[in-house]
Amino acid sequence: MTRAGQSGRLAEHGIDKRIAIAQAFAAHEAMSARPIATAQIVTGLAAAVGLLYFLSGILVPLVIAFVLVVLVDAVVAFINDRWPKAPKWAVSAAAGLLVILTASAGMFVLAKGAVQVVQQGPALVHRIDSLVQDASQAFGAREPMHVQALIGNVSIPQVAGYVLSAVQGIAGAVLLIVIYFGFMVAGRRRISRKVDAIAGNSSRRSAIRDIIERIAADIRTYLWVQAVTGVMLAGAAAAVMLAVGLNNVLFWTVIFFLLTFIPNIGVTIGSVAPALFALLQFDSVWPAIAIFAVIQVAAFVVGNLIYPRMQADTQNIDPVTTIVALSLWTFLWGIPGAFLAVPMTLMLMMAFAQFEGTRWVSAALSNDGKPSFRKDGPGQ
Repeated sequence: MTRAGQSGRLAEHGIDKRIAIAQAFAAHEAMSARPIATAQIVTGLAAAVGLLYFLSGILVPLVIAFVLVVLVDAVVAFINDRWPKAPKWAVSAAAGLLVILTASAGMFVLAKGAVQVVQQGPALVHRIDSLVQDASQAFGAREPMHVQALIGNVSIPQVAGYVLSAVQGIAGAVLLIVIYFGFMVAGRRRISRKVDAIAGNSSRRSAIRDIIERIAADIRTYLWVQAVTGVMLAGAAAAVMLAVGLNNVLFWTVIFFLLTFIPNIGVTIGSVAPALFALLQFDSVWPAIAIFAVIQVAAFVVGNLIYPRMQADTQNIDPVTTIVALSLWTFLWGIPGAFLAVPMTLMLMMAFAQFEGTRWVSAALSNDGKPSFRKDGPGQ
């Protein structure tokens, strides 16, 4: 072999060696980057959870206001479908006023009912004391037990103070929700122009608008289904409570209707609470049994025959995901988080589905592994 050939082979060998070194270095860099990326994801999730927890006082009213705006849009679409010639500004104003008045009436009923329950406190404590004595005698206790021995002295004025403080806190949160709601409704066009400016080109603008509309449509579907089935269940509960003569029927009906928006456990809690108060109010246990049994039968019929047909596959959330979401959002935001668990999960599923790196999260949260969201909802 000539000296020129040997030099060529050495040069080729040197190039191959440099390529191999470069590939090995790139593979090492990629392997080193994976732990860093994983750490960044974990840190980002922890920071997001921390912000959701510590900013709950601001975020909860904001999210509730957004849900109410979506509800107003559903009412507006429902009215426009039936009266297309009606002025849009009048329809929007009427829908917003209807939502605000309904929410205010519900809060008034809840506050009034809570005050009445507190006023009945001494009689309830006396009734609980008699039940404890009967139970102690039934179990063969040598001396009759009293409720003070179990829970200590109960100060009705102190309990009333706690209730009043809670009502004041709720009133403040409702005022903040109304403020957010008013600005959102009034500034929808301005927000739309901001989204267009942020998106830039027309393709991104169209994609962002489509995502927002699909999220709103799915939340509208959820609210529509829950509201209709909740009215059915609340009607059955009100009928049986009126039949047995339970006190504060309107209060318990509103409570029960709101609890139907909490997945899995809401209806159960809503049937147990009035049944317990019926046990305190009446000497017989049959009114309490009747309330619990009728509500459970109604829940079985609605949950197995009516709810699946109305819901169909529009939400596509895994049942385990629903339970985990309920626990997580309740931990972060308390009772409001329980009501917002499903809407927040729907929004997260839609957001995760838009990016290749997080699409697997959306698939894991879905029921069939193929998350899909309808582009229309009731009233559209």
